[in-house]
Amino acid sequence: MKIAILDSVNQDIGLKILFPEADYFIHNSQDITIDDRYNSYNYYNFTSDTDLSKINDSNYDCLFIIIALYNIVPGPHFTENIKNIFEKIRIITDNNNFKTVALFDNFDFDYDPTLYIDDLKIDLIFKRNYNKNKKYKENVVPFPFIMFGNKSLIEKCDRELVDNETYFKKKQERIFFTGCLTSEHHYDYDKDPNVIRDRKYIYDKIHGSIYNPGFLYYEQFKNEISNSKYALDLLGAGDPNKRTFEILMSGSLMISQYSNLLWPFENGDSFSQETIFKNEHEFFQIMDNLNNDDELYSKCLYNQYEIVKKYFNKEWLRNYILTHIRIQYTE
Repeated sequence: MKIAILDSVNQDIGLKILFPEADYFIHNSQDITIDDRYNSYNYYNFTSDTDLSKINDSNYDCLFIIIALYNIVPGPHFTENIKNIFEKIRIITDNNNFKTVALFDNFDFDYDPTLYIDDLKIDLIFKRNYNKNKKYKENVVPFPFIMFGNKSLIEKCDRELVDNETYFKKKQERIFFTGCLTSEHHYDYDKDPNVIRDRKYIYDKIHGSIYNPGFLYYEQFKNEISNSKYALDLLGAGDPNKRTFEILMSGSLMISQYSNLLWPFENGDSFSQETIFKNEHEFFQIMDNLNNDDELYSKCLYNQYEIVKKYFNKEWLRNYILTHIRIQYTE
């Protein structure tokens, strides 16, 4: 199976990491630090191609598209560049008959992506922010392992997971957090009153319990989080956060603000409910329980580690994508 990956504005090389045999195309680069991207290119021994004319059904069986679909919707998040790229993608899909066209939607919001693709010839949509309480079409599946930024989430999974000894070492008795304290109320996609998209609001309620060292260079940040018994994961504009993955790779126990994100785990696997809170009262109760019960803490950390080892790796992620493609073939 020959695969072309079209990462519209060079936002996430994760699919190339999962499918090193694929050819990786971009239209242009946006919102990245080029040096970071080149370092990743060098590590994985590839580069990008900008000649989109090569993407046709004579050269490739499958086309994987990475694009933030909500950027083509008229409104405050509309981006002319993304809309133009979308139209070029339409020309490619209209003029070819690939065996499978899969779109990876990496935008923050939990909308139904099929509302915005019109008659684009798409077989599958892998969606970053898939809300477990919403109904999507059958060809939309959760894939919270793709985002945007200087380092892809999959690269973090592949390169930043600490070893077993570090994951379970004795750590400092503190709850680590550092980062942007956004105060947002305009996310009309989120109708759940239990979910607050206002980091500053919840942080102000609990900050007396938080260890916040302020700005850190990335290597310092990784060291600080790895040496912290707990790390706080507050909701941002979309789910999941980059911070979610950084915590999970570090060996710190993730204390998460509740969200409706659906992880594509199997057999009822999930992060421990004893580490998830909806408000400051639940946060303090959770921390009291964990701080006074070493067995509970160990159970939650071990469960987190088992989930990371099982799902946050190249083999499982690649097979997850291929399984859905095979389902499309047999339907």
